[in-house]
Amino acid sequence: MHEIAKKLSAHFLEKNVIQGWASIKDTIEQGYNSPYIYDFLFRDAMYHIGELWEKNEITVADEHLATGVSDLLLSKYHLEKKEMTLSGTDPVSKTPSNRAMFFCVEGEEHYLGLKMASSLFEEFGWDVYDLGSNLPLDYAEYSLKKWQPEIICISITIRHLLPKLKDTIERLAAIHPQATIIVGSRLHQEAAFLSCCTENTIIAKDAAFLYEWLNNHKSEASFVQKGVLL
Repeated sequence: MHEIAKKLSAHFLEKNVIQGWASIKDTIEQGYNSPYIYDFLFRDAMYHIGELWEKNEITVADEHLATGVSDLLLSKYHLEKKEMTLSGTDPVSKTPSNRAMFFCVEGEEHYLGLKMASSLFEEFGWDVYDLGSNLPLDYAEYSLKKWQPEIICISITIRHLLPKLKDTIERLAAIHPQATIIVGSRLHQEAAFLSCCTENTIIAKDAAFLYEWLNNHKSEASFVQKGVLL
């Protein structure tokens, strides 16, 4: 774990928004991109906080406070990227075209990973529908039928919710078989998790993977538009 992530976790726990943002901004100014900031700052800082909670060094209330500060700073970072897009200084973003839907499986309250993923898609110019945490499957089905997204991104972190994940993938794939389903989870290497995914499910282990996938998707789309893959 990078030392900056430990420092950032301390800022989260101290509710020090100003110093937290200063640490993030310093990393931005050094030229690091979004997947680096998401994986090695935000994710690792929150993982460290989770470890402190497991060791009984902080309380659940402390963890929730840190989550709130992290959420706030994630939103600020996302707005910074949006401003770069509007000013034309962001070389990645394009006019929205493809649509993607994001949600956490029913019962899953941990949403920061989902927020980072949806922000990354938006950075690449996708039309993003972020439905947040703990979405009942019936409403996921309703939203899928309503918006017909090309991509369905699902987040899960809690092991006992894995049966929900399996049911979710199966039911949504039956409704919209053309959609690509991407699942992000810290459980991505576990057999129980893998057994819930189909052979067509894309497993995103981190933001760096999503960034590479989005770059590849953009390249393939540009070839299609030029007639190369027709």
